[in-house]
Amino acid sequence: MKSLRTRLLVAMTGSFALLLAVFGLILDASFEYMLVREFDFYLETLAKTLAAAARIDADGLTLKLVPEAIPDVAAVEGELFSQYWNAEGTVLAKSTNLGAHELPRRLAEARGPHVETFELWDGRRARAARFEFFVGPAAPVPAATSAAASRITLVVARDTTDLESHVREFRWLLLGAGSATMILGATVLVLVIRRSLRPLGDMAARIGALREDDLGARIPTAALPDEIAPLVQRLNELLGRLEEAFARERSLTADVAHELRTPVAGILSTAGVMLSADRTPADYREALEDVRRIARRMGSMIENLLMLARLDSQRARFQLETVALRRVVATCWQSCQGKAAARGVTFENAVPDNLCCVSGRSGLTIVLANLLENAAEYANDNGRIWVTARATDGMIEIAVANTGCRLSEAQVARVFDRFWRADASRSNASLHVGLGLALVRRIVASLGGTVQAHAAGGEFTVRIRLARHD
Repeated sequence: MKSLRTRLLVAMTGSFALLLAVFGLILDASFEYMLVREFDFYLETLAKTLAAAARIDADGLTLKLVPEAIPDVAAVEGELFSQYWNAEGTVLAKSTNLGAHELPRRLAEARGPHVETFELWDGRRARAARFEFFVGPAAPVPAATSAAASRITLVVARDTTDLESHVREFRWLLLGAGSATMILGATVLVLVIRRSLRPLGDMAARIGALREDDLGARIPTAALPDEIAPLVQRLNELLGRLEEAFARERSLTADVAHELRTPVAGILSTAGVMLSADRTPADYREALEDVRRIARRMGSMIENLLMLARLDSQRARFQLETVALRRVVATCWQSCQGKAAARGVTFENAVPDNLCCVSGRSGLTIVLANLLENAAEYANDNGRIWVTARATDGMIEIAVANTGCRLSEAQVARVFDRFWRADASRSNASLHVGLGLALVRRIVASLGGTVQAHAAGGEFTVRIRLARHD
């Protein structure tokens, strides 16, 4: 039962039917209780009236009834019976409609009139009220205070055929009304559920109308119910993230094509020049060196792209080990030392000798190598590069800084974007492709840390925070 409409209809119909059944049972029991109570009230009242009218004289038991005191026994339908016994169990009198039959004398013992159900000789059900009282020759007395007083047992009964008939008729009426109510309720429920679920259908239609080339479209939430609006808001947020992801993908494709076009053009140009005429071996060697240098830069860019792709897909894993930070910084600086020295740039490794952290050595080496290479490239002539590190609040903070920064705050905010460079014209495309800092951010995130860039007073600083794991 996968349909939400069916689930709601079954659940609500079942609940409504259960409530209706419980209500019907309570109503039926209440109606029957009131009828029986009224029925018994008349029997008890009649028994008390007949007892009050009883007299014992020379002729035996006589009744002196006052018409105004007799209850409206006609209001209770059914044949009426009565019978009197004395203390010895001798029948003193009984109603003529009993004929040769008798009423049950020994009902449950109780003070005052007591009413019970029993079965008549012809199979009919009846209810009988038993009442014991004392009566003398002049009037009834409350107890056997006189030797002349006699204890009399009176049983007044009435068949319940009509009473049961009324109860059955009410039950059929209740069943019919309940069935009609159930059918009407189910119909209303179908209409209400269909109308309530209509926004889901409209939302599905709008989602289906979204085109893959128009991810900027959004589903309006103003007219949606409060229960569905959050779902649509999350969907719109997902569409926004997809739009950004596709935009980054298109930008990445364009950037990769642009970055590869320049070195490929250089290779083709160099090969074309060499093939245009006969050259000396020295010329060919120089051309091949140019081609190899360009190919190395292309290979470096491709490796960086592959590493970013593995990091994005969470397939790159770094083995955690204890890393001596000062030694790693010194190793990474060796590849940049010649370039920096040629421009008069000085380097200071201010990382404490005993400072270690538990991290991925290979990933941390790539991060520091990229930061130092970036610093060596962009530091001003005769400038300075320095690396510091410290342990604080359970974290290791590493800072790589260089002088000669000319970036604005807006530009600093974008230094970790892929293929972004401050030189918008990409005049130095052969040197950098803008992947180093992007790779730094992804590797640091993979190592469970954070990275931030700051620029102030002509100094550019990248701060890395890694868990200490002591």
